[in-house]
Amino acid sequence: MIAWVRRHMAVKLLLLIFLVGVVPYAAILAYTLVSEEKLYTERFYDEQQGRMAQVAADVEHHIAQLYRELHFLAGSVVMDDLLINDLDRRVASLLERYKAVYDLDFSLLALGLDGRVIASTEVMQTGKPYARYRAFESAVGHTSPYQADEKTLLLDVPVRAAMGSDRIIGYLVMEYRTANLQRFNLEGPSASTLLFNPETQYSIGGALPPFTVEGQTGTVESKRSVWFYRALAPQLSGWYVGYHMDRALQRSLIDDLNRLLTLLLLFGVGMIAAAAFWFSRRIVAPLGALQRQASDMVRTGQYSLPVDSGRTDEIGQLAQAFNAMAGDIRQAFEALERENVFRLQRLTQMIALFHRLMETEEESACLKTALTELKTLAPEYNVRFARAGASKAMPTLFVYDFEHETLKYYGSLILPEGLAEEEQAFFRAVASMIAARIGQIRAYNRLRRDSAAKTAFISHLSHDLRTPLHAILSQTQFLVGYGQLEAGALERIGGIEHAAQQLLGMVNDLLDLARLDAGKYEPELETLQTAEIAEMFDEVGALLAPLAEQKGVTLLLPESVPDTTVVADRRFLRQIILNLLSNAVKFTDSGSITCGFDTAESVLCLRVEDTGRGMTAETLKHVFEPFVQSEKRDRARGGSGLGLALSRRYAQHIGAELTLASDGVGRGSTARLCLTTL
Repeated sequence: MIAWVRRHMAVKLLLLIFLVGVVPYAAILAYTLVSEEKLYTERFYDEQQGRMAQVAADVEHHIAQLYRELHFLAGSVVMDDLLINDLDRRVASLLERYKAVYDLDFSLLALGLDGRVIASTEVMQTGKPYARYRAFESAVGHTSPYQADEKTLLLDVPVRAAMGSDRIIGYLVMEYRTANLQRFNLEGPSASTLLFNPETQYSIGGALPPFTVEGQTGTVESKRSVWFYRALAPQLSGWYVGYHMDRALQRSLIDDLNRLLTLLLLFGVGMIAAAAFWFSRRIVAPLGALQRQASDMVRTGQYSLPVDSGRTDEIGQLAQAFNAMAGDIRQAFEALERENVFRLQRLTQMIALFHRLMETEEESACLKTALTELKTLAPEYNVRFARAGASKAMPTLFVYDFEHETLKYYGSLILPEGLAEEEQAFFRAVASMIAARIGQIRAYNRLRRDSAAKTAFISHLSHDLRTPLHAILSQTQFLVGYGQLEAGALERIGGIEHAAQQLLGMVNDLLDLARLDAGKYEPELETLQTAEIAEMFDEVGALLAPLAEQKGVTLLLPESVPDTTVVADRRFLRQIILNLLSNAVKFTDSGSITCGFDTAESVLCLRVEDTGRGMTAETLKHVFEPFVQSEKRDRARGGSGLGLALSRRYAQHIGAELTLASDGVGRGSTARLCLTTL
């Protein structure tokens, strides 16, 4: 019997279908009838626990969202008005607009540090001591709501000063009505949820549960009902969500399940038996023959061998479709092999052509090399080049014209018409390579000409400007010292000398900037101790001290010097310090200038901080560009606008980073030069 079953696939299929379909149904039904209580516990308890957990998650998410909104509101710029006890309704208006967004019953208050209500959505409270101040004191510092009374929760966040994030200037408080939590309760014909606080004996959504809460979660059962409860900590400390379910629901559901399983079992047995018999006779046998012939085709690789099922129904159509697919696969393999060979050949040719083009240095040589290579690679096409008169379908070359700053038509490759799309794509790629190389050659030639012109300009500028400026300075100095001029004439001569000195400084800055950009001003790197850098601060400070004293500005040099070593160019570093301190003195009319050192891991930062005019965010974006000054009145103070640009170039040449920061106009600025330590 067993051997006969093994030889017949239809019998095996019939037995398998019975085992897979009937046995599980029978087992489930028997298990349900015997273990109804266990099924209920495992299925329904888990389901109700999940619903209760969802309510808890919704409440916790709601409270967390309120805290996020309060933190966002406390960070508003308007909240800085708390610092000056601003009662012009700006803070109150902001609180009222925020409350209007939410469909909730709550009050928002802004409290000062003295406990007085500075602003509130409840007008009657504004300007008075906070009525719930004792509860508020207990709530400060908590990350969860505080129970002010049975119907009110307090949520508070500190309001910090914008200019000092560690300084608390007040508090933002939300008086949240616990009745708002009613929206999270679930209601059903036989089950419902409620929120309750065992300590205050207050509940939302129903009467308090008839049991004592023990622990964070639990289950309490009676003959008629089942209670589940779960703590809402830490978002809502002391509160629980309770889920009540009528046991009648258990009996109803389990009876419905038993009836359904019984009907399914009876219906399934009959349907499975009929389907198994038909399936084994009509499908299994023909498919077995088809599978054997297909396996032979795959094993031998002979896709030209047809599969014959001997039928005209769906199985026969499947065999015909399989034969058609095998033919398509055979043709696709052949075409793919030809295509791979062709593409590999063209790719190799294109790489070789690219290397030939990159070796050329003139436009004519580039074009000639390309045409020569193309005649070797594809002699049957007789590829030519034409400046004009070519068809739009031909591969075209567009090269950038630097004189007119635009792309211009350069010419076209002349090819026979009717080429395959693959060949057209190949020649279009070749045309793009030729155009790109010609553009590179033009850009290099233009750059070489511009560099030569710039070098010549710097050489002439050095001679033609410095020589007469030195002559002017020597003559004015002679007149001041030996000319025996009157006071008015001496003042005018002094003005000429000052202007000449300023112009000479601008010329020197311009020449230094040009040398740095041209790579002709190389740094001389050496190891420097922090004490040596502090001496540079002292030296430059002594130089600028008279000007600072004249303006009434206090110049504070570094008091403490960290012990570390950096690698830098002494000249560049001294010039950067001079430029930064000079700018600080120039743009600080009162207050102080503080110099110091900041250290971090593998970094030493030189800091120059002033209480001057400061800068806007827009000015900071362009302050390191040459010839840029923050305002028109900066030009009246003198300078060329090159100091910071030169300092940035010096810093880059010694591997340092120079940054400038400001909190706005009238709030001073801070410059930092960060060097890598050894």
